[in-house]
Amino acid sequence: MDIVILAAHPDDEVLGMGGTIKKLSQKNHKIHLCVVTEGATAQYSDKKMIKVRKNACKKAAKILGIKTVDFLNFPDMKLSDASHLEINKKIEKIISKYEPTVVYTTPKNDLNKDHQIVFESTLIASRPLSSSIKQILSYEIPGITKIPFNPIVYENIEKEFLYKIKSLKEYKTEIEEFPHPRSTTVLESLANIRGMESGFKKAESFELIKSLIE
Repeated sequence: MDIVILAAHPDDEVLGMGGTIKKLSQKNHKIHLCVVTEGATAQYSDKKMIKVRKNACKKAAKILGIKTVDFLNFPDMKLSDASHLEINKKIEKIISKYEPTVVYTTPKNDLNKDHQIVFESTLIASRPLSSSIKQILSYEIPGITKIPFNPIVYENIEKEFLYKIKSLKEYKTEIEEFPHPRSTTVLESLANIRGMESGFKKAESFELIKSLIE
């Protein structure tokens, strides 16, 4: 099965569902990652950081078993200034290229505008009559939220959690100390909480956005 994962920034995929990605790839699913922004220019003045972030993403993808990585190269933290039509078209092109059965996308509940826009564009690009998609889920990214994340799907990642941490460590410039949400301590705490909710030792959680049953 082909699966597309949409990320607003390099590292969203690891923070949100690194364990699940590893689990899916070990089941021989073809995982395709699409990163919508370059994820660097809003934080760093040195444009060389774009290449650094991309290389880190590729290394993390290799650890998790991701088959392909596409970068759309929109400016970091400026998707609200970009043409929504252009964003939609580029995501539609990725979906047409890989014809996924399942798509995972960014959450709509946090304060990051790029995450919200990628979520909205995913829905537009995956209209039922124009795509092969049967299921859409959004993953959880730890951080400040405007509304609570409301998961109804939980993935057991007890065996894959260490791969999540290992892949995150490839993003050397992005890891922070606790209590920052991009700390390994926060990721483990969240995995434990979602595990407690679901009866697993460690879990990642998802909101089910769409499921088409024939």
